[in-house]
Amino acid sequence: MPAEETTPAVVLRARDYAESDRIVTLLTRDYGKISGIAKGAKASRHRFERKLEPFSHVVLHFRRRPHGQLVFITRAEAADLHQFRIEEDLGRIALGTYMLELTDTLTAEAGDAADAYRSLTSALRVLSSQSADTAMRQAFELRALGWAGFGLEFARCRVCANPADTEAVYFVVGRGGVVCARCRSGVPEGAIRLRMESAAALAQLGAMALEEVGGATPAGADGALAIARFLSSIIDRKLRTAEFLDSILNGGQ
Repeated sequence: MPAEETTPAVVLRARDYAESDRIVTLLTRDYGKISGIAKGAKASRHRFERKLEPFSHVVLHFRRRPHGQLVFITRAEAADLHQFRIEEDLGRIALGTYMLELTDTLTAEAGDAADAYRSLTSALRVLSSQSADTAMRQAFELRALGWAGFGLEFARCRVCANPADTEAVYFVVGRGGVVCARCRSGVPEGAIRLRMESAAALAQLGAMALEEVGGATPAGADGALAIARFLSSIIDRKLRTAEFLDSILNGGQ
């Protein structure tokens, strides 16, 4: 029998399976993203009670199967891990579920995801103690794109590398960043014009620790469009939580 392995993890999604089982996808600190089956999860109060729901932060115990991608989840316990308080506020629920789905989408099964785990747990910890807002959303999106290998540049021109200091810059999806007005003629059509205030806000949010984002100024609609356009270029489907989040954040404006 394979040895039992243990790691801290965050539950990204879960669904019932058969009469009493659950299939759960988790982002672990040590083994990347893992999907597993928890036998008897709906009936076992000792091993799993309320520990395999989205947002649960657990010490996961599992065994690998000789064949097949699903592991056997043997136990999940809160231990002394920080628990995220998301469910008491609709804005937190909207932003938190979006964070889970974006993380799930940008991570691969069993790939190295230590940075993703640290970013997600930091973001959910901050979200547990403050209201959801656009600045936190944008900061998390930029952080997620960074650990996924798509760091975006908003402070310097991707062509000449000079600081973006003109009245406006142009975000080019194919370059993963902005191009200054002086270099604009050399880039394809379809670039998104960004006001300098939005470019500066995104540059600042991308450099901030998530714990420092509270009260920060977000980019405007032009900056939000730039991030959304880039995400759509690397993700082959629309995130189902994005529309709900948009309605919540825009409704609060």
